[in-house]
Amino acid sequence: MNRPRGLGRGLGALFPAAAAVAGRHAVGTTVVELPVEQIRPNPLQPRRRFDEESLSALAQSIRAHGLLAPIMVRTAEDAPDTYEIITGERRWRAARLAGLSTIAAIIRAAHTGEAIELAILENVQRADLNPIEEASGYRQLLDEHRYTQEMLAQRIGKSRPAVTNALRLLALPDAVQALVRDGKLSAGHARALATLPAGRARDLADEAVRRGYSVRELERRAAARTGATYSAGARMHASPSLTPELADAETRLRFALATRVSIRPRPNGGGTVEIQYADDNDLTRILDRVTSAER
Repeated sequence: MNRPRGLGRGLGALFPAAAAVAGRHAVGTTVVELPVEQIRPNPLQPRRRFDEESLSALAQSIRAHGLLAPIMVRTAEDAPDTYEIITGERRWRAARLAGLSTIAAIIRAAHTGEAIELAILENVQRADLNPIEEASGYRQLLDEHRYTQEMLAQRIGKSRPAVTNALRLLALPDAVQALVRDGKLSAGHARALATLPAGRARDLADEAVRRGYSVRELERRAAARTGATYSAGARMHASPSLTPELADAETRLRFALATRVSIRPRPNGGGTVEIQYADDNDLTRILDRVTSAER
């Protein structure tokens, strides 16, 4: 539970600077000026969408004040005179819009897995990835670069259940994922929808966007669609002798935490809430939910 978080250590602690040399440019931490046209985006970059208005504003700032932070690149594996972006694609795009012929860059010796990880780390730190892009980046690291969920969680400074919950979003129908990418639904909304079959998830997602449901309201409606009605589910699963309000609260907690929850009221007011967990990992998952660390 007290494991160090990767983001707190900084990128340098995760990947010590290399001391090799690529062509005439030093590789490591030295900032060099590279021709903009000799740089290309990384096709595996997790971030897929760039807001044109935001890019134009950044380009205007670069014209007025210059580039305040260098980008990070690596030598392209298939073209020695070409550099592939590790982090800073948005800055590179804006620099092109601003008409710069060169751009400040740090050349890094990084294999493909490290390049993707660095791109994810930078975007997570800047909150630049939407939840689907972030989950897709995690999936790349797991499927193509032999990461485990535990290893990935430690490297990006999140809990393993947080990684698991992010990956669940990739099972949503494409139409629902598009709503998340466009910012019409949050990651919390998407997690609530992930409990439903594809058809119901699509219908409820459209309804949530139209009516502006909060995450809690969407969770309640998703719970209702797993049975006949939400109140019927509460009566069926809630502990005996609970008032309808407490039965409703108990069922909502069970759904939200994905585990057995018992509310035990006292005759004179107040009471206790008992939450069951299977093991240490399950407890960590529940803590993430309760403290809203992921949202």
